[in-house]
Amino acid sequence: MKSLEEQWEKLRLMEEEKRNVEPNDSIPEEIKNKGDRSLVGKVWMERKISQGVIESTIAKVWKLSRVAKFLEVGKNVFVIIFATHTDKHKVWGGKPWLFNNQLMVLQIFDGFIPPLKMIFEREDLWVQKHNLPLAYMTKKRGEQLGSAMGKVVDVDVQDDGSGWGCCLRVFIEMDLTKPLARGRTITAKVTKCGSLSGMRNSLIDVYLVVG
Repeated sequence: MKSLEEQWEKLRLMEEEKRNVEPNDSIPEEIKNKGDRSLVGKVWMERKISQGVIESTIAKVWKLSRVAKFLEVGKNVFVIIFATHTDKHKVWGGKPWLFNNQLMVLQIFDGFIPPLKMIFEREDLWVQKHNLPLAYMTKKRGEQLGSAMGKVVDVDVQDDGSGWGCCLRVFIEMDLTKPLARGRTITAKVTKCGSLSGMRNSLIDVYLVVG
């Protein structure tokens, strides 16, 4: 008999859980403004970071009009509340950021998504590609090479499309869950006296630029 009663109670609980609750009150304007001045950030490290430590440390790096307030909402996940929209845009535009040499990924605040369900697995990073032939240091080649690492956002080139220099810089949306290859091998055409004479393999060194 007791087993039947327990099953009945569980059934009643399941029926109650199915009931949909629809909030009918509007969000106060003050809360909306607070959300508009906020970001959500996660530091990619195993060791737990305290709210006070990251708040005081990052203030020395960001140098805002007023110290941003950090509210912990998960392990190494914080809602960051800025005093002004200008401060928020300054930090957002300066991405990516490091904390204790570990990447801090930022997301736009969304009050309708639980912070722990936000995805912090992607970040836009500048990637330097070294040891490229000058003929391959172009916007088109940068997009081709960068697409092997992630989604290409931009390639740092001159107005004519060339990116000659010590390296070719490509802005890439990276998947942080995947290991980063230290290089890529390309097969470049080698010409002599204006005619094709063979092919040459070149190993491209890859460097991430953060901060």
